[in-house]
Amino acid sequence: MMILSLKNIVYTHKKNNVTVLDDVTIDFSLGQVYGVLGKSGAGKTTLLALLAGLDQVSSGDILFKNHNLNAINRDHYRQQELGAIFQQYNVLSNETALTMLKLCALNSTVQGKGDPYFYEALKKVGINEKLAKQKIKKLSVANQQRVYLAQAVIKDPKIVLIDEPIESLSELSLEMVMEYIRIYAKNENKCVIISSRSKAIAEHVDELWGLNGGKLSFIKDNVEQKTF
Repeated sequence: MMILSLKNIVYTHKKNNVTVLDDVTIDFSLGQVYGVLGKSGAGKTTLLALLAGLDQVSSGDILFKNHNLNAINRDHYRQQELGAIFQQYNVLSNETALTMLKLCALNSTVQGKGDPYFYEALKKVGINEKLAKQKIKKLSVANQQRVYLAQAVIKDPKIVLIDEPIESLSELSLEMVMEYIRIYAKNENKCVIISSRSKAIAEHVDELWGLNGGKLSFIKDNVEQKTF
């Protein structure tokens, strides 16, 4: 089932009048993991920001469930439908991992869930109850990144965006991160979109696309999928 659709997207920076996305068209479906490859500065983070409703296109349309993103409540869209890991974290380091996940769940469909729900989410990324009760700033960098991974899916979003996982989740193995994401996408019927400069993500995604010179081009799909 298609969840997001981009129709002839153009994005031009207002300050310098440089077009970073030029006539981009792509459909994203539930239950799939997508990879977008591109060099630094190619516009990958801009693309994810547009998908997150953090900025608006210069022309073209982004449709979520066939509704134009410009015509819906984008705050509600981000609260209810979207999970994300960007390279710049929004982290409350003085809170415990458990508390941060509860705060992230506010105004979402899982608000009010009991502690077992949040402990289980942390357990899936390798954080036990003892670590869950520690302040995030006292955790190792690897464990902090495990919390960020749990944070991205805690609201049960339809769409998860991950910007440069090899950097944003640098202390975790790419295989661990991608296995977790793939199981999540398949078992929970979610759409995951990953941007990266590294071809290492290629074997872990269902569809691989390339962003170069403002153009988004299909590279390949992985027909023989792992089963879980």
